[in-house]
Amino acid sequence: METSERFALNEWLTDFPEDKTFDEIIDLIYEEDESISPWELVEDYSAARLIQVICDTKNHFEFVTKPTKGEVK
Repeated sequence: METSERFALNEWLTDFPEDKTFDEIIDLIYEEDESISPWELVEDYSAARLIQVICDTKNHFEFVTKPTKGEVK
């Protein structure tokens, strides 16, 4: 699992199967699987809304950690 994926999941979920891929966990959220526990702040979100928030967080993490021109790695 990529760092951005793990970050996004940990931002919004208190528990999820560690042995699954990001896409598998997204599928489990969609299926409302009981192995997924969202943080209290988002526990009343629909599966679709929770997935959107997680994916937005993943994308934002990737954007802010991408080196820009002129930055030294």
